[in-house]
Amino acid sequence: MRRAFSALSLFGLALAQEAHRVAITHPFSPVNRETNHLLVWVLVFSVLIFGVVAGALAYIAWKFRARPGQQGEPPQIHGNDRLEVIWTLIPVAIILILFGLTARALIQVNKPIPGAMKVEVTGYQFWWDFNYTELGFRNSNELILPAGVPVELEVTSKDVIHSFWVPGLVGKQDAIPGQKTRIRFVAEKPGNYYGFCAELCGPSHARMLFRVLVVPKEEFDRFVEAAKGYTPPVADARGREVFQQNCVACHSVQGKMPPAVIGPELGFVGNRVSLAAGIVDNTPEHLKAWIKDPASMKPGTKMPGFPQLSEEDLDALVRYLEGLKVEGFDFRALPKF
Repeated sequence: MRRAFSALSLFGLALAQEAHRVAITHPFSPVNRETNHLLVWVLVFSVLIFGVVAGALAYIAWKFRARPGQQGEPPQIHGNDRLEVIWTLIPVAIILILFGLTARALIQVNKPIPGAMKVEVTGYQFWWDFNYTELGFRNSNELILPAGVPVELEVTSKDVIHSFWVPGLVGKQDAIPGQKTRIRFVAEKPGNYYGFCAELCGPSHARMLFRVLVVPKEEFDRFVEAAKGYTPPVADARGREVFQQNCVACHSVQGKMPPAVIGPELGFVGNRVSLAAGIVDNTPEHLKAWIKDPASMKPGTKMPGFPQLSEEDLDALVRYLEGLKVEGFDFRALPKF
């Protein structure tokens, strides 16, 4: 009884998380629809082959079963050229069909999209940088995109091989040091899409997450206009001083302070839905814990801890960082995929 109750509880939890599941079957981009189309064909052939093989096995086991009183082996049949040709040609035909469908899908998802918005994506241990070169601003760990607009990402890495993957929108693309690879897609439905590093890259590989925040085009255009004329607000003057004394060697704030790429860009950190490359929600408590001891949350991170900061300075710094945002945008309300 207890086992049945536990199983039902787990099933209920699984159903409760259904709306937030991460899956390549979400049909919210042309790339995933092409992938789903291929999966359907593979599933059809898999079921067909399984049915034929299992059916033949069951039929043969029943047809040639030992009869009561039967002695010795039954008559043996050796070779059947026609049957051997048939069961060779059928798999070849299936492979050729799947090859043709795959080639068609690859051509569709990899062809250039005229007028696509370009974003430079750079992987670091263990975070992501998104540089909107054409629009004039940067963001880290959260890629903000307009719904229904073609996007071309130029992916690379500054240290080891990473892999950019957003299951709900597009397939994997390796981020290779010294090389630039491209990935193209259209995010059609607004939402908060979970992204992952899909290549083992160090002790915090599993914590190298990110978000793709897809918003209506009108909202994205408003964000871009605000980002172009962005002046970092000062929610706490003491916090700004603490930031300048401890953080500017590694972090930039939209070029208004000395730019650096050792650590993530912090210009819009107050707008983010997550912290530490997607591993925790963006709350003052999490931000405070991250500043004091980041290694406890993300082993291998290059960010040092600041346990020497007083509680007053730490609270002031958190208030300052929370104030680094464009007002009027709440990405937390987006549905999760």
